[in-house]
Amino acid sequence: MLLSAVLSVALAAPALPSVDLGDPVPLFMLPAVNEDAAVRATQRPRVELGDLVGVSPRVPSSAVVLYFFDRAHGGDALSSLDRVQRQFSGKGVTVLGISADTGELGPLATWLDKEKVQIPVLRDEFGVVRSRYGITDASLPLTLVVDGTGRLFAVGQPAAAELESAVASELSPLTKK
Repeated sequence: MLLSAVLSVALAAPALPSVDLGDPVPLFMLPAVNEDAAVRATQRPRVELGDLVGVSPRVPSSAVVLYFFDRAHGGDALSSLDRVQRQFSGKGVTVLGISADTGELGPLATWLDKEKVQIPVLRDEFGVVRSRYGITDASLPLTLVVDGTGRLFAVGQPAAAELESAVASELSPLTKK
């Protein structure tokens, strides 16, 4: 698998003990915090990764970007991911934020509304998905790019200022037709 120079520089990859590049990623279903965005992306308020990748996805995708974060670690980059979603919207790309925030749902939902986040943000309050992927709180924020077959294509932790260009660079080869 070829990885771009941007991946090696901007997406300096941390170790993911349970998922290696090129391997199938664990499938999951999580509830959306901002249900309107989830319904626009998948036609329902609970998002299943299997609906977006694989042999016969409900919502065909060239790629899915998974952005693991909490408000204190990576929350400032969600607007960059909104722009990535708009840039690649007609090319079969779905961008999902996966929040590690715990506690009451209300403050997270209010914050997302205030920030005008347009991508679906899913709640992994108990860390089930992060655990299956081998992601610790210390590795937040973390960006994964999954190809249309459900395999891990790229992983990294670019700074918020570099996130949009780094992710766009990784998506380009997956969206060329």
